[in-house]
Amino acid sequence: MPYNDLEKILNEYNWDDGFAIPKKILSNPHCDLALALKIFYLADGFAYLDGFAETTELNEWKQFIYSLYNDILSNKYRKDRKSYEIPLTKVQKYKFRKKQIPEIFLTDL
Repeated sequence: MPYNDLEKILNEYNWDDGFAIPKKILSNPHCDLALALKIFYLADGFAYLDGFAETTELNEWKQFIYSLYNDILSNKYRKDRKSYEIPLTKVQKYKFRKKQIPEIFLTDL
């Protein structure tokens, strides 16, 4: 499936429907780092970075976001020509840097 189709599906996706579609997008060979980061933040990656996973009982979300976090850190997704602006304010980025969150989650592509 072409990259543009993956983006379209993601942009129209209802996150109340679970994680099956995002997982399919992430497993597609055309999925790059920009799209993986977009999925991370759309799946409430902010809450994960802020430590919410430690206290939540949302096990399906926790498993999905933890796995995606580790896949991004291990360079599973190639950095392509696509851009992505990290949806965090300067203050949020500063606080996450103080918590030693990896730069890949804080730097625009």
